[in-house]
Amino acid sequence: MTPTESAERARSAGAPINPSARDSAGRHAVASVRHGGSRAVIVTADDFGISREANAGIIRAHREGVLTATSLMVAGVARDEAAALAREHRDLDVGLHLVVCMGTSVLGRERLGGIVDAAGRFGENPVGAGMRYFFSRRARILLRDEIRAQIETHLRLVGRLDHIDGHLNFHVHPAIADLLMELGAEYRVPCMRLPRESVLTTLRLARDHMPRKLVEAVIFRALSRRTRRMMAARGIRTTDWLFGLHQSGNLSADYLIGVIRRLRPGLTELYFHPAADLGGATPAAAARREVELLTDPRIRAALNNAGARLTNFAELARA
Repeated sequence: MTPTESAERARSAGAPINPSARDSAGRHAVASVRHGGSRAVIVTADDFGISREANAGIIRAHREGVLTATSLMVAGVARDEAAALAREHRDLDVGLHLVVCMGTSVLGRERLGGIVDAAGRFGENPVGAGMRYFFSRRARILLRDEIRAQIETHLRLVGRLDHIDGHLNFHVHPAIADLLMELGAEYRVPCMRLPRESVLTTLRLARDHMPRKLVEAVIFRALSRRTRRMMAARGIRTTDWLFGLHQSGNLSADYLIGVIRRLRPGLTELYFHPAADLGGATPAAAARREVELLTDPRIRAALNNAGARLTNFAELARA
């Protein structure tokens, strides 16, 4: 498939793949949010395809819980299984989880020499990778090819692309965001994540790791402000609010219920990193706990009590 054909395929992705009651509720939720004071929530899981354990946790959270969207790592070792699961669960909105650090590339060393190692892996140091991408023109040229390859691979595996986010939220790094705006416009990607979170709300609910949270808030608020301006100029949509950045890895039912009780009118994204224990390599305790949280009846009850309806990025794109 050529870039032109893939871009045309992205442009022509109109109606939902498999309309359902859940999709209809999502359309109604987004439409009413954009015209009034109601609340809608997109519940997203990152890292689809990174492992069979992540795939299993995400699908369980979707089938049995409140998960409405996920984002695929197209070079992950379990990406083919993830793509097959996406075809089985047509109402699970599957976006692209862009990887340019701490993960594997699509193109490999022969095309990306200098930014990946012999195994095709990006650097493991986010600060070092970010500096290289910012100061090296050659690195940015290579990244453009890799980002295009990840979009093309996603379209081949999934068939549509309604939203993009980034591993470690690298998609709002200035060098990456510039490239992503260019390619996102070419492929008509309608939605992207902006990782700016109300740090004061998070700190009221959980005061652990306060210095890290404050530093994150300063960095990602500045990066998101810049990216938001570029997105607005290109008509790329995002949510009004987001949670999942500052408390990642330390989530609890009390924290989530507290966030839900404080939802503001508009559209909010809550994002997670769930993974299930399949009896092999045991996922981190935090990832296993997130599966339980996403399927906890108390979380769904809290959403109902807050008058918040579940939706996804596919519905935001078409609202």
